[in-house]
Amino acid sequence: MKNHPLSPYIQAVVVNHNTSKYTELMLRSMFARHPSDLDISITVLDNNSQDDKAGLDAFARAREIPVLPSGYGFKTKWNSHGEILRKFVMEHPDCAYYLFLDADACFLQDETIPAMARELEQDSSAFGIAPRLSPNGENEIGEEYRAKVYLSRLHPCCALVRNTPVFQRVVEEIGLSCVQYLWAAGEVYLDTFELMTKVMGTHGLRSILSSRMILHFFSVSYDWEPPDAMAFKAGLRDKLLEAYADALG
Repeated sequence: MKNHPLSPYIQAVVVNHNTSKYTELMLRSMFARHPSDLDISITVLDNNSQDDKAGLDAFARAREIPVLPSGYGFKTKWNSHGEILRKFVMEHPDCAYYLFLDADACFLQDETIPAMARELEQDSSAFGIAPRLSPNGENEIGEEYRAKVYLSRLHPCCALVRNTPVFQRVVEEIGLSCVQYLWAAGEVYLDTFELMTKVMGTHGLRSILSSRMILHFFSVSYDWEPPDAMAFKAGLRDKLLEAYADALG
């Protein structure tokens, strides 16, 4: 993939939070599924991860992908994924698109990113686009989860966003973090990118869903998942890592 340090077409960013093997898989799948001339620059921002980073560091060095400290530690109580991404946008203003990636995403289909860009450009009312999500690499998430995952916000696990003055201003003033929104009679939790998505809506702009699908493991950096679920995710991750390692060397 091309490296354009001054003005890349797409600025891509992922935050590693003790999810180094997942991040390595995400990067390997991106390179395996996209042409070498894709005009993109990728940055890994790391929350002082203490897990096994050997595979991630080796692949990043081989592909000249910077792995930089995010400024947060993995034990920071109120560490905000959204705040890290906000800072990245403010520091990288020169691009056509931003691609926000979760560490636990994995590309399943060839040329997913160009396809998403084409679909985004076909809809002038859209500020960003996300792929459909699969928890197992085969089937899309169930109907019972789709309203929460697809409709409430542009999901940041793989979000392609136009770089526009409106988006820059919203990121600067509103940010990308999750918030606890207080009403007179109660409160509501807005997840990462959710408040930003609502504010973009006040400008007549919306997020849309791509025809493409990716694997999203979900919640791998949290400790609330049952051990059997985490074991399944890790097993699938390692199987895919082996496959992509064979494909890319």
